[in-house]
Amino acid sequence: MGNEKRLETAITAAMQAGRHLMAHYRETLAATTKESVRDLATPVDHGAESKVFSVLCAAEPGAAILSEEQGMQGADHGDGYWIVDALDGTVNYLHQVPFFSVSIAYIRGGQPVVGAVYAPLVDDIYYGAEGIGAFKNQRRLQTPDRSPSESLFAASFSGKNHDPARRHEEFALFAAVNDASRGCLRTGSAALNLAYLAEGRFNGCWGKSNKAWDISAGLLIARLAGASLLTVAGDANQHLSSYLAAPPLNHAWLEPQVAKIFSAR
Repeated sequence: MGNEKRLETAITAAMQAGRHLMAHYRETLAATTKESVRDLATPVDHGAESKVFSVLCAAEPGAAILSEEQGMQGADHGDGYWIVDALDGTVNYLHQVPFFSVSIAYIRGGQPVVGAVYAPLVDDIYYGAEGIGAFKNQRRLQTPDRSPSESLFAASFSGKNHDPARRHEEFALFAAVNDASRGCLRTGSAALNLAYLAEGRFNGCWGKSNKAWDISAGLLIARLAGASLLTVAGDANQHLSSYLAAPPLNHAWLEPQVAKIFSAR
């Protein structure tokens, strides 16, 4: 299956999951805690993930799929695998804060080559593929390059894997960028941060020790829209990596500062 067909499949799967999320958005839901007090799952997460699996498996029987709730299903026979977060921003969703998304990517050779991020509350679909480009709702994306003082940024902090002795470095960077720009936000959905970067709503995003299913699709879309990337592999068994994504001007400004926190163990 080529990138174009897989992109169509990713878009369909993301939108199916998004419809499931919206059908239950106003409900009071029970949540279970996974790795930390902010790492939650609900029956809606599992239901949305099932919608994604149904679409992916119908389009590509036997496909390998790595998902947040089920881990790796099937075997990667060398061509690649799907990676899925059917609800990125579960805490926001539970509290009815309107910033959450569905994130789906196809990984080949260790890199995302197809990706879709869907914001169901506003019905915006961000998507892209190698050889095709990056788009939002059929409009091609090109992220603008602005000076730091004219920019808005977003950060995703490390989760349970943070080093308590060096946690202050992440907060200090957040504060420094916030004070030198139009602001720095922690939104609760890394996937949507990166989609907003591709569109130009944000002008730089970074995260330390983020899960691969949260960021793979967004990193691809941002890069195809013109953002420069810095990625640092983390614990492969936990599917962690750190990243900086920004247009060239802000990337050059942020990279020395962000690299320091990425080096912290």
